[in-house]
Amino acid sequence: MLLMKIIFIAVITLILGITISKFNSEFKVYITVIFGIVVLFMLFSELKIYLEEILNLFAKYDIKTEYFSTILKIVGIAYICDFISLLCKDLDYESVGKKVEIAGKLIILIYSVDVIKIFLDQILLLVNG
Repeated sequence: MLLMKIIFIAVITLILGITISKFNSEFKVYITVIFGIVVLFMLFSELKIYLEEILNLFAKYDIKTEYFSTILKIVGIAYICDFISLLCKDLDYESVGKKVEIAGKLIILIYSVDVIKIFLDQILLLVNG
């Protein structure tokens, strides 16, 4: 159902963008940005429900949520950087978009060190008993 809403909004955005760009091409950019923000809010509101369920499972089985939160940060950084990079490409600022991608990859690398450290700690706990 969520996908149908997004497709419907995308079609409306395309029609508006094509129609309005004939009069003023600047509004096409604004419509695209607004569409992206609306879709992100729709997705985040839906995602919040499932994240709460996963956190409840973590609490039920006494698993530390710091592992999950670090992984969520990594995934969130990847999606946000990709969104901003694509937006920069749409606005003909591809070089800025590339730099956002590089920054996102480096930040992901920094957070990955924490995940690797946690993973190695768990392995050593299992091995050493």
